[in-house]
Amino acid sequence: MKIFDFAAHHKALKQNLNYAVHPQILQHAEWHPGSSGHIFTDKDSDEPFVGITVMHIIDFRLQCTPTGSFLETKYGAIEKAKYQFIGGRTHGKDGFDEDFIRVHALFNNIQNAVAVSHNKKDMLLDNQSIRFARNIFEKREHPVPDSPTASRRTVYLEDLENPHSAPNCGEEEVKMDEETANWPVDEQYSNEVASIKAFYKAVPLRVYDKNDRFIEPQNVNKALCNSVAEIHFMLHHTYLPKNSPPQDSFRANIKQILILQQGKSTVNIYSSDPHAGPARTATHHTPPLVEAPPAKRVHMEEVTVPGVKGKGKEQESD
Repeated sequence: MKIFDFAAHHKALKQNLNYAVHPQILQHAEWHPGSSGHIFTDKDSDEPFVGITVMHIIDFRLQCTPTGSFLETKYGAIEKAKYQFIGGRTHGKDGFDEDFIRVHALFNNIQNAVAVSHNKKDMLLDNQSIRFARNIFEKREHPVPDSPTASRRTVYLEDLENPHSAPNCGEEEVKMDEETANWPVDEQYSNEVASIKAFYKAVPLRVYDKNDRFIEPQNVNKALCNSVAEIHFMLHHTYLPKNSPPQDSFRANIKQILILQQGKSTVNIYSSDPHAGPARTATHHTPPLVEAPPAKRVHMEEVTVPGVKGKGKEQESD
């Protein structure tokens, strides 16, 4: 199996202006007002700046299943669910370990350039981790039926009053997109997802394995776990003055993920039947048995005893 050349990849990325440790990023990009806050924007193109970084995706709070961060409706609506994961140091990959420190410092400087409050939340969790996220569902421009069948088409009062302005008057527009219609959620969440399909569409993460093959939504979480990946992202800021206390919310929005090295699967040796005996590992921590010191050698040294023939005296030898 071919081993990924991290040294060569690091050398190539350092020449890319979008690589997150490039020294000229702050000269080429700045915060611009957007529809719901601020977007970190390329000064030359006025398009959102797409940064690139390489990190280790840890398994803690890894929520990239088709329902992502959604748990129950009492904790938040499913249309607000997000894919999210935490990136950290790459642990020994040429150059990228040191780059993590620089990326973290860059993100901190970018936050400080626009923050209103002292409470900067959601992106930099601590000095060792960065949170990346993205909404799973995007709101449709026009509602569509919750079924591809035209007979079950949703009819709105404004469409009846203005039939020529109805957005779903064409046969192709009547059908729901295949991605959302067949979104692979667990059965326990199927009713919640079905209730929003007419108004929101499911958008899969752009995740590719080391052979550039697309990873299906139901397999993404497993594929990302403990992997080393190249992450493409955009930065977004929202000021929340009504929070108590007021806070600035930042997000590194996921655009694309390229898996460079698959995460190693871990085996829980302590999951076996406890009645079967103790679990054994190559690095068992039971102290080794203490060997008894070698017995002292004993030999006979012949001595002459007056009046006794052939007798000797035992001597101990170390």
